[in-house]
Order: sequence, then C-alpha cells, then structure tokens
Amino acid sequence: MKNMKILFALPGILAMQCAFAQTDTHLKLSEAYPAAGEKITLTYDPAGTAVDGKKDIAAAVYYLDNKDYPVADIDLKTKGKSLAGEITVPVTAKAFFIKISSGEDVDNNNEKGYVYLVYKDKQPVEGAYAMQGYFLSGMGNHFAKIKTDPKESTEAYKKEFALYPGSKKDYQASYYYMIARKPECKAEVNEEVKSLETSTDEKDLMLAVNLLNITKSTGADSLNTIVKNKFPGGLTVKNELGMAFSKERDLAKKDSIYNVYIKKYPESPTDKNTIQDNFRLQLAGAYLAKGDMANYNKYEALVKNKTNLAGSLNNVAYPWAQKGEHLADAEKLSKQSLDIISEKISNPVGAAYTSPSQMKKNYEFTYDMYADTYALILLKENKLDEALKYEQPVFDHSGKNIEGEIYEHYIQILSALGQSAKAKQYAENAITEGKGTEVIKSELKKNYAKVKGTENGYDQYLASLETAAKNKLMADLAKTMINQPAPAFALKDLDGKTVSLADLKGKVIIVDFWATWCGPCKASFPGMQMAVTKYKDNPNVKFLFVDVWETAANYTDEVKKFIADNKYTFHVLLDEKTASGKQDKVVSTFDVPGIPTKFVIDKSGNIRFKYVGYIGAPEKLVDEITNMVDMAGNPEAYAAQKPEAAKAGLK
Repeated sequence: MKNMKILFALPGILAMQCAFAQTDTHLKLSEAYPAAGEKITLTYDPAGTAVDGKKDIAAAVYYLDNKDYPVADIDLKTKGKSLAGEITVPVTAKAFFIKISSGEDVDNNNEKGYVYLVYKDKQPVEGAYAMQGYFLSGMGNHFAKIKTDPKESTEAYKKEFALYPGSKKDYQASYYYMIARKPECKAEVNEEVKSLETSTDEKDLMLAVNLLNITKSTGADSLNTIVKNKFPGGLTVKNELGMAFSKERDLAKKDSIYNVYIKKYPESPTDKNTIQDNFRLQLAGAYLAKGDMANYNKYEALVKNKTNLAGSLNNVAYPWAQKGEHLADAEKLSKQSLDIISEKISNPVGAAYTSPSQMKKNYEFTYDMYADTYALILLKENKLDEALKYEQPVFDHSGKNIEGEIYEHYIQILSALGQSAKAKQYAENAITEGKGTEVIKSELKKNYAKVKGTENGYDQYLASLETAAKNKLMADLAKTMINQPAPAFALKDLDGKTVSLADLKGKVIIVDFWATWCGPCKASFPGMQMAVTKYKDNPNVKFLFVDVWETAANYTDEVKKFIADNKYTFHVLLDEKTASGKQDKVVSTFDVPGIPTKFVIDKSGNIRFKYVGYIGAPEKLVDEITNMVDMAGNPEAYAAQKPEAAKAGLK
C-alpha cells in the first residue's frame, strides 16, 4: 500500500509544481520542466514590480545542489518592454531560484520568489523537493527577501522523502533540526531518535545526540560518550578537539592544541578552505595582535587562503594608525592587506551563494575599507600626496553614504595639504549630514579661520550647521517611527536582581540586544556609554543592555568580565535559555535580524524606533539616540511629520 500511495500522490505533486511555476507572471522560462544541463531562456516583465522603472536591473541565478551552491550572473538584454537572458542548469543542480534586483530593491514575487525545481522526464530529480524545503526555511528570505514558510518547507521535505526514500540520509539533518523545536513534532522527532540510536553510522548517532540536546531530552551525554568510545578516530572526537582550540584563550595552549590537531588530522594538499588553515589564520592574527612577529611570520607563511589574512592585518594596522604608533610596521601591514585584496579584485572567483561579479564587488568594498586605513597611516607619516591618492577614491566611491571616519580622514588630509576651502566645505557637509565628529569640528574651525581670516562668527556658524543637521535627522527619524506594543519580559541583571519591562512603564526605555562575541556591538559601545552618561541623571530615561546568543558554558562570568574590563556603566540583563538550549527567550519575541539591535520604547510601552547594526562614529550614535529619546518622549508631536505608519517591527 505504501508504494501505491506514492504513485497516486505523484500526479498531484507534479501538477502543483507546474502550476506554481506558471503563476510567476513577471518571469517566464522557456521550459516548464527545467532539466540539468539544459539551456533555458527567460523573459522578465518588470511592470508593477519593485524594480519597475529602474535602469540598472540585475539578475542572478542561485543553484541549489546541496554542496557548492554556485551563483551565476544573468546577462539581461532589452526585448521590447521586457528583459531577456539565458541560463544553463548545472548537472548537479536540484533546484534554483532567480533573484532580480536594482540596488537594494528586490522583486520577491509577492514574497514567493522565483524558485524552480529541476526535472528529469518531467519528474523532480532526487533532492529537488529537499532543496525547495531548505530554500523556504529561511535561506530564500536571507538572499532574496522571500517569505520564510516553515509549513511549506516541512511539506517539501516530506514530498522528497516520499518520492525518494533513499534521499533521507542526505537531508534528514536539515529536516529534523528544523522541526525539532516544534511541540507538535515531538513524537516524530522522538521516533527518529530511537531509530538513529540503533545505527552503526557515526553521523546518525551524532544527529541523535544533537536532537536529544535540542529537545532537552535525557541521554545526550551518555550517548555522546558511547559514540566517542565506539569511534575514537571519528568526527565527534575531531570536532571536540576543534572546539577546544576555538575556546582556548591562552595563546600558547591554543598553539599546542593546533599542533596536536594537525598531527592527528592532517589535511590533503588539494583541500581548499580547511579548518586547519582557519586555525593557522587565527594563530597568525593572535600573534600579530600580541606583537610576536616571529610566530606571526611562521604562521602567516603557512596560511593558504591569504584573503582572510588581510582582515587580521587591517585589524592590527588601524588601531596603530589611530594612536600614531608603530607607523612603519602599520604601513607595511596595511599595504600587504591592500595587495592581497587587489589581486582578488583582478581575479575574482565565485563562492557559495556568491557569483564572481558579486565577489568582485565585495572585494572592492573591502579594498576601500583597507585603503582608508592605509591613507590614515600615510597622513600620520606626513606622506600627504600619497595619502590623498588612496583616500580620494575611497571618498568618491562612497557616494551619498560617506561614513564619519572617511569624512574625517579626507578632511584632515585636505587640511594638511593646505586645501582649506575644500576642507571647510566637506566639513560643513559632514556636520549637516549628522556625521560631524569632534575632529571634524576642530578641522572646520581651523579652516574657517584660514578662509575667513578670523574666527569671528564661528560659533554662530557652527550652531546653524548643527541645527540644520538636527532638523534633518529628526525629519528622517519621523519617517521611521513605528507604534508596536513591546513584548513583556522580566530578566535578571548581573547582580541577580529581576528587572521587568512593566515596572519601567512611564519611562523612555532603550533596549540594546548584544553579545560579547559581536564585533559591531562592541564597536557601538563607546557611543552607547556616551549616551548612558548623558542621561545618567534623568529618571525618565532607562537603558537596558540585554546579552543574548552566547555560546560559552560560563558566559555570565565572561559578560561580567567584559563590562568590568571596559569600565562600562551599563545595566546588563541576561537573556535566558529556551528548550532549544539557545540563549534567546526574550530576543526571540522581538524582531531581531542580527545584533546589535536597539529598540526605543515610549512611556506607554510601545516600540517607537528599531535601530539595527552600527556603522559610524560615537558622536553620531549619541545624536541619533538623543533624537529618538526626545521623539519617543512625545511621539504624538512627531507622528504628523511622517507618512503612513511603518508596519515593520515585531514578528
């Protein structure tokens, strides 16, 4: 009977997929059943889509093969009012989706996306439905703004296993990890765990251990011990040694673990992007940051993938440049980072989910970031003409999104070269755009006096610029105001005291989600400390820094140490672990795509602003926080300034 049910289900499955493809009214493929190795023509009509009227429409096809996930750019050409292009489906592809965009605007086909299965003899190939399930579980949302649909994703996996029972081995981990936290799937997951526990395959037993941990069931530790004893040279033991390397903070011990690892698990000379190479990269970066050049040179020579090394070089060179220390060494390291990235720009190679042209753009962005470091070093060394040679392209490439630090360095170089009028003009621009750091204001005052011949009138002039900046920022912020009830929560702080959001009603509250491992979070903290200090005597404003998503076993101690070491006066709350074992009880009730994410909550308990990420200067962050606090304190006064209320906010 089981085979009969599959046969009866197949026509419906095929018809549904065909119908699904034909509903893509804006994008048409020349083949209703795309096959591996086949060249396919596509025709796209942008009318009525998010890219309608755009002149720079781009398209890329993402192939889902359960291994390499290659991406190819599509050369679109005008065909009447439409655009046309061609793709050739790789022989390894199981499914694919096409992303059509213009800058940040993406045509997501009403959140359904343009996703297609690959067929053979008009039947989905093995793995096609599994890749569709993977796509709908969140990957499509990340890359093409397509709605995550757990229900449809689950159904796609079930179709896969019904059509190709033998494929379950390849896709069972993704499927069970997805459903393991769903209460309604508990019986199914438990049944699978029992089956996996009888397997003689280590990967099956590892999956059983992981599912027991996710579901908080008993027996995970004992089963893990059995796996290690049964497979002493297996993946479980190997992974534990790798985790020991990653968690070790003592550099000498870390080095010793690496040497044990490579002796026990030597890499193949043909392997690319190995974990062993990543370990060498970490050691090289750590020794460089410590100033141990002998050991840095030792591991730098062994690193195969030099691209990632460039980041370590820049991360050391930039702080030296800011402090004006070790400038000769900083120049050498920074130039090396530029040479590495320059070579990659000349010879871009695609990677998973990234086409060669996309990779080239990524490298060009990285090059500008590192070139800004190099220009700052040259400025500090008084090599002014060369500094401008590197900074000018960075400034030009930034367009309308010039960061405060780039403005700062560019203005300093112009000023040092005696180009006072130009330096003054760009300092004005920076301040009116809300990016005026103290350094920029100092440069403005100096160049104002040189251009005017006097400092008379400067204070009034600066005040007018800052007023213009504040008005612009307030107008921009008014457009982003939302009005969503904040999820209620109560968490313990570092002293063990419970803090409830409800108890703070009547105050404007800034909730900042962060983690000790989060680089952008830590980069934002000097500015956040300035904001906390500004409001420390204001009883109507409260800052809560909610620590989330930590992975260390003793993360509470690490959080306390981090706050103490940096002398931050933050009121830190610790998010609690859920049944999944993840520290996300509260953060999961907010719409947090990544950290840092800040929410500004008004006196009535409604979220008025959501602020994701951190790029800029501390002063700019303080100005933004100040304006958001002011507006959240009297939201009705600003609501009329914004268009129809934004719907974004909470899940």
